[in-house]
Amino acid sequence: MAAGGAARPLAARLAAALLPAGLIAGLFGVAPAVAQTADPIVSAIQERAADTRVTRSYTLSDLGIDGPVVLQGMDARRDLYLPVPAGVPLSDAAIALDGEYLRGDGGRTTLVLSVDGTPVYSRRLEGDSGSASATIAVDGKPRPTGFVRLGTAWSSVIGEYLCADERGIGNVLKISPKSRFTYSYEAGSVRDLATAWSGMPGSGSLLVAGGTLTKDTYDTAWRLGLALEAAGKRLVVKTLPAIGDEVDLSGLDVPASLRVVAPFSNFVGIGTYRIKDAADLGALLVLPGSPLGADVAVADAGLLTSIKSALDALGARLGPASAAFTEWRAKAASLGAVTVAADEVSLQSLAGRPVIAVGGAAGGKATALFDSFWRTSLASGAVTIRAVDAAPQKPSAVSLASLGPAEGNLDVLARGDFVVSFDLAAATGGHSLPSRLNLDVAAAPGASTSEPVVAVFLNDVLLAAKRLEATGHPEHLTAAVPPYALAARNVLRVTFQRQPVSDRCRETPQAFPVSVLPTSHFELGGAAPGGDFLGVIAAMASGGRLVVPDTYLASAKASLPRVVRAAAAAGVPARSSSFEVAGPGASFRAAGAFLALDVPVQGITPKARVEGDRLIVGTDDKARLLDISGLKNVALVQALRADEARGIVWQSIGPVAMTPEKPVRLSRGDVALVGVDGTLTELSASGAAPGTVRVADTDGPAGTLQRLWQKSSEWGLPLGIGAAALFFLLLIRASYVRRRGN
Repeated sequence: MAAGGAARPLAARLAAALLPAGLIAGLFGVAPAVAQTADPIVSAIQERAADTRVTRSYTLSDLGIDGPVVLQGMDARRDLYLPVPAGVPLSDAAIALDGEYLRGDGGRTTLVLSVDGTPVYSRRLEGDSGSASATIAVDGKPRPTGFVRLGTAWSSVIGEYLCADERGIGNVLKISPKSRFTYSYEAGSVRDLATAWSGMPGSGSLLVAGGTLTKDTYDTAWRLGLALEAAGKRLVVKTLPAIGDEVDLSGLDVPASLRVVAPFSNFVGIGTYRIKDAADLGALLVLPGSPLGADVAVADAGLLTSIKSALDALGARLGPASAAFTEWRAKAASLGAVTVAADEVSLQSLAGRPVIAVGGAAGGKATALFDSFWRTSLASGAVTIRAVDAAPQKPSAVSLASLGPAEGNLDVLARGDFVVSFDLAAATGGHSLPSRLNLDVAAAPGASTSEPVVAVFLNDVLLAAKRLEATGHPEHLTAAVPPYALAARNVLRVTFQRQPVSDRCRETPQAFPVSVLPTSHFELGGAAPGGDFLGVIAAMASGGRLVVPDTYLASAKASLPRVVRAAAAAGVPARSSSFEVAGPGASFRAAGAFLALDVPVQGITPKARVEGDRLIVGTDDKARLLDISGLKNVALVQALRADEARGIVWQSIGPVAMTPEKPVRLSRGDVALVGVDGTLTELSASGAAPGTVRVADTDGPAGTLQRLWQKSSEWGLPLGIGAAALFFLLLIRASYVRRRGN
C-alpha cells in the first residue's frame, strides 16, 4: 500500500503531459484545476456558516452615562445595569473598567467590584493618585432580567481611631464613561422577539430602505425610533446603500478565511468603499460586524427586494460555492428570503445577528407591542398584530417598579441613592400627568440613636423629606408633584442618609439595610394648562399630530434622528399620535396638540421667527429680545398656543438642518435654541420668568391637614398658651360658682 501510494503521484505527473485534465480526473481521481481553486472558497463559506456567534461591545457612554461616575466619602456604592439578551448564555464576557482615583486625605482606600451581587475584585489603592482600571471576567450564566449588575463600592477610612472625623473630601474614585463591556452569544439562542429586544446594547440601530421612503415606511420608522429612545437606546439610523454609494468600513474586520475570496477581498484594509455592483452589497449583508447590521428593520417591499437581489447576485458570483453560501445565507441573512406582511413582526437575521423585522405599515401597533407592558409576552419568533393597546385600562397610578431596572434594597452606611429614569408619555400611557408621589420605605434600626432621613428628588427638585423611625416596618411618605418639576424625560432619586457613628463609639460603624417597597407609586391626574413647553407636553400626553415636510422622506438617514429626538423632547406618544406630510411650500392649520418640524404653521402668532440664518426673538419690532444672523448648527424651538391648539414648532436655522446628538430637554420656557449637544438656551418670550408656575392645590383635606401639621411650630405655642389661659379661667369660674352655691 505504501509503494502504491508513493507511485501514484509519479503516474499522475507522467500522464499530465500526455492526457487532458478531465481524463486525468477520471483515471486517477484528481480534481481538475477549476475544482482545486474552488475548494478554498467552499471551505471558507462553510467555516463562516458554522460560526454563529454574535459579539457585542459597548461603553457606559453608549448607555447615556456621559460624565464620570464619582464615588466619594467613607462608604459609597453605585450599581450599573449592563443590558444583555434575557435568558441567553454568554461567552467571553468581560468588563474593562476605566477609572482613576485621588487620595489627598490619605488613610485606607479600597475599591470592590461585584457582578450580580457577588464580589469578584478587590484592591487597596495607595499613593496620592493613580489608575483604578481593572478587567474582570463575567460568568456566562443566563440573566433572566436581561441585565448584568455591576456593583462598585468605595471605602475611605482616614482616621486611625474609631471615632475620628471621616468627612474628608480628598479621597475620590472616578469611573470613566469609556469603561467597556464585551460579550458573545450564539445567535440561535435568541428564539423570540422579547429576547431580541432585550439583547440590544446602549444603542439601537434601525435599518430602512434607501432612496425616498413611502409615507407608511417613514411613519413606522419614526415610531420605532421613538420606542427605542424611550427604552434607553440611542437611535442609529441606517439606510441600505445603492450602487455607487460610499460605505464606511473603518470598523469592519473581514475574517481571515474570506480575505482571498472576491468580493469580500475588496473590503480588506480600507476606510471607505464605493459599492460597485449588487454582489458587493450582498457581501456586506452577510459579513459579521457589517456596517449594515441592524437591530430593527422596517421590512417594506423596497427593502426586502433590494436585499434579495443583492444576495442572489453574490450567490451567482461565488459559483461553485453557491450551495455552501445558501446554507450560510439562511443563518446570516434570512431577511432576504422572506416576505413580511404589512402588520407582521418577525425575528430574522442580517449580518450574522438577530434582527426584528417590522412590516411597513405596522407603525403604532408595533410600538405599543414593545412597550414595558406587552414586551415580555412576545415569546414567539413571529406575530401578526391586529389590535394592541398600551394597557388593558386607563391607569390611575404608575408603580415605580415598572419604570425601569433598579435595586430596591440598599445597604446604607452614610448615604445611598435609589434612582430610576422614565419617559413621561411612556410611563403614564398618554392619559394624564403625575399629580402625587406615594413612597413606601422601610429601614432597619442602626447602632446610632440618630434617625435616618429620606429625601425625594424629581429632576433635582426636592419634593419631600422625612425622618424615619427605622423599626423595620413600612413607613409612608407622600408629596405633591409640581408641574415645574416634570419633563419629557425624568429622573426620580430617593436618597437615604444615616449617622454612621454609634452612640459614644461603642460599636464600629456599619451599613444597615433600607428598602423602597414595591407599593410605591405615582398618582395620575395632574395637568399643566400653561402655554410653555411643559403645557404642550401635558396636552400631548394623550396624543397629537406630527407634521414634517416631504423632503424629510428623501433624506431618512439624516431626518429620522431629528424627528425622533424632537418628538421625545415634546413628549409625543408614538402609539396614539398621527403622522402628516406637508407638500413643497405647504403649511398646515394648527389644531389640537401638534409638533411641526420645518413646516409653516397657520392660525398661531409665533414668538420668534427664522429668516435664513437670521434669528429674531420677539414679534414687536420695537421690543425685540434678540436679532442675530450668521447662526449655524442650531434650531429654533418654540411653544405656541391658540384657542383650540397648542403645539411646538421646530425650525432649522441656516442652509443645513441640525440633528441633536444628545437628548433635548424642554420644560420651563416657551422659546429655546437647540444645538448638537441638546438645549443651549431656554427663555420665556411672553415675559413670564421660566419656572414661576404656582403649585396647584391638589391635596384636598388630607393635604391641608398635613401642611397645617408641618407648620405647627408657628401656631403651636400661641395656641398652647391660649388653651392654658382658658383652662385657668374655667377653674376660677368653677371655684366661684361652688363658693356661691355653698
